[in-house]
Amino acid sequence: MIKNALWVVLLLIGLFSCTNDQCKEIDVSSIDLDLHVERLEDPFFLAKNDVDMTKFLKEHVTLSEAFYQRSQYPHDSILVNKLVKLSNDPFLDTLYQETRKVYGDFGKQKKQYTTAFKMMKHYYPEFNPPKIKTIVTGIGDGNDLYISNDEIIIGLDWFLANDGSYKPLGVPQYILNRLTKEHLVPSSVMFLSDQFNKTDLHDKSMLAEMIYYGKAYEFTKRMMPCIPDSLIIGYSKEEIDGAFANQETIWAHFLDNSLLYETNHFVKTKFISERPNVPEIGNECPGRIGQWLGWEIVRRYMENTGASFQELMKEKDAQKIFTRSKYKPKNR
Repeated sequence: MIKNALWVVLLLIGLFSCTNDQCKEIDVSSIDLDLHVERLEDPFFLAKNDVDMTKFLKEHVTLSEAFYQRSQYPHDSILVNKLVKLSNDPFLDTLYQETRKVYGDFGKQKKQYTTAFKMMKHYYPEFNPPKIKTIVTGIGDGNDLYISNDEIIIGLDWFLANDGSYKPLGVPQYILNRLTKEHLVPSSVMFLSDQFNKTDLHDKSMLAEMIYYGKAYEFTKRMMPCIPDSLIIGYSKEEIDGAFANQETIWAHFLDNSLLYETNHFVKTKFISERPNVPEIGNECPGRIGQWLGWEIVRRYMENTGASFQELMKEKDAQKIFTRSKYKPKNR
């Protein structure tokens, strides 16, 4: 295998993206679900003094810790003073106005969450939808997302992409490209898959991590069947097309270098974690290619075994999924 082999990108229009003809939505209109969305940026910007901000922090305990690291301050007054300055800061007000312009009343996102949560209740009747909360963080010290089984808190200013006056410092462009309003809902839905994605915690192999991510992406696709794969995995359409076109090269690299059963964290990071590309395979090979490959293996497993979606999510044995997938690279 020649490293940095030519990465041929086939520009086949629409070939690998989901179209209206391809997606199959399940009718979940009969499922009763009243999603609660709380816009915390509104009371935050009304808290213009220490008394009001102290009350705001006490009313929103999870936000205080997850986004403002409240417990790291020796006294609440230090954090309160800092946040009061932020709520009065013109630059943060600019971000606030920009999020209002981009997201409006958050109606489109609320509708996406509601449909996705109804799908979850379809597959898992015991599922209780989390509350949705939004905030404008000022980007500096804040997080982009906090996700638990009970609530999702969204730093909206992180998801302004090229529409915001300020961008997160130190975040590379290839990650900024997927910090958009279009990526927001599928990103958080994927994180919710953790409560259903059963894994063998003793298996530290590359294959186990690939399958874990593959199941997480398949979960997201089931909950949001009509959005493009690119919004689920965070690749551009060109990157997805290139991955399919060069699937044999990718797979050969994994086999030739015995990567499937690699347990060295440093080696696994090259193929699983965030990188702009994977030069070991080719300069145009997108980062996290092992995650994408895991999704392909998971899809083949379901095609070749007829396993239900719930059976897939319950299956802990990554080797079993791989073996029964009979995975071999092929173009779609």
